[in-house]
Amino acid sequence: MSNIENNEAVDEEIYENSKLMMASYSTNQFFGQWITGPFGMYVFIFYEVQIGLFVGLVALAFILYSFWNAFNDPLIGFIMAKIHMPWEDKWGKRFPWIVIGGIPWLFTYLLVFMVPLTWDPVREQWLIFIWLLVSICLYDTLFSLWDINVRSLYPDKFRGHGERRTAAGIGTLIGMSGIVASSIIPPLFIQFGVPETFRIQALILIAVGFVIFCFMIPGIREDEKTKARYKERLLKASEEEKQSFIKVAKEVVNNKQFMSKLLVFFGYQAAVALLAASALYMIIFVLGMEAWFLAVLMGAMLLGAFISVPLWLKLSHKFNNNKKVCLIAGLVMFVTFLPIFFVTEIIFFIVALFIFGVGLGGQWFADPPAMADVLDDVAVKNGKRKDEIYYGYQTFFVRLSLVVQAVVFAIVHTLTGFVEGSINQADLFAKSPTPELALLGIRIHTALIPSILVLVCTLIFWKLYDLTPDKVAMNKAKLKELGL
Repeated sequence: MSNIENNEAVDEEIYENSKLMMASYSTNQFFGQWITGPFGMYVFIFYEVQIGLFVGLVALAFILYSFWNAFNDPLIGFIMAKIHMPWEDKWGKRFPWIVIGGIPWLFTYLLVFMVPLTWDPVREQWLIFIWLLVSICLYDTLFSLWDINVRSLYPDKFRGHGERRTAAGIGTLIGMSGIVASSIIPPLFIQFGVPETFRIQALILIAVGFVIFCFMIPGIREDEKTKARYKERLLKASEEEKQSFIKVAKEVVNNKQFMSKLLVFFGYQAAVALLAASALYMIIFVLGMEAWFLAVLMGAMLLGAFISVPLWLKLSHKFNNNKKVCLIAGLVMFVTFLPIFFVTEIIFFIVALFIFGVGLGGQWFADPPAMADVLDDVAVKNGKRKDEIYYGYQTFFVRLSLVVQAVVFAIVHTLTGFVEGSINQADLFAKSPTPELALLGIRIHTALIPSILVLVCTLIFWKLYDLTPDKVAMNKAKLKELGL
């Protein structure tokens, strides 16, 4: 057996956390989806359909939000890597920031829907626009503080390949449950044409979200081994040259492995954001059904994802190649998007989303281990870990996916004649000069554009990303030598 194979075999045996602890940590994926899912599905449609704000202004708010996002996420990641608080010996480096970001973040979701309903969408459109812009920027800032810290904990908490993959498998199941739960529950409280009901669903999500956060606490608290690693890095970092924000940004952008991994991650995030935000448009305007049918559709997607997770876990262990798993997941997602474009009835939609769940489960499963490989590679090249910084840039691309969704909606709806303020299929046909074209536009931004986006990003990733199993194993060996 070669040294690389030997190191890999030993590394596979590293399990520092129980499966119960993995499940507690992975609850962060449920918690995140519990809010980000409804945010992606309801904010755009709330302001365009329920409030009646011009679709161009809704998109403009998301575009400006992306500029804030471009600065905010990397900056928070940079600060988290540099700042050291007095509480670290007792409470850990990241746990307090996770609490400080996570709990207030819940309430910013409600703030988005608290725009005064007495404001006229024409005469006072700029007031509505400002409310939307400020509230989503505050939402994003607190999300970034929470998300960067909780994700940065993953490569430190789970050290071996086997442990990382097992944690990723558990996280996939829990995260998918979060997607479906956040899709099933809010529609039960939402009534189109009654904007106040969107506030009710937000209050429900806040209450349940607090309970979910409590389940997450054991898994996100750093143990003594993790705290000791932080202390060692802090002592080492104090002896090294400090890097500026600009210098670090150049280093991140010039990292081919990270940028190619980030691109495939962005492609799937943007594609899912388009599908999630389009689902209600498909249900209400294309199929002419009630919003609560979304719960049935998401249930079908969950079933597909649950069934697929053991398959993805088996493939991952068999190939021992995270790049290959990412490629297969990307191609499966591309193929499973296509049937959604041709949906004509609810049964067809249920079957299509069940199949799509297989591809989504693969993407969800493949991301954490592949990202951990990239961060290990960064640590070897730099002689120190910079996880928070790189997760800051990844978080930016997660939020950028919502901007892509908003821009695509604005362009497609404008070109196809979808009229703001239309609350159902009959209303759309009465108001739109080209209602059939508007329905085609909904199909396009639901499935066609997302499928092309996934395919292009996956092919670029295949071309550029070259972290082979041998390179990953060598990095593991070097990290042990460096004490990282």
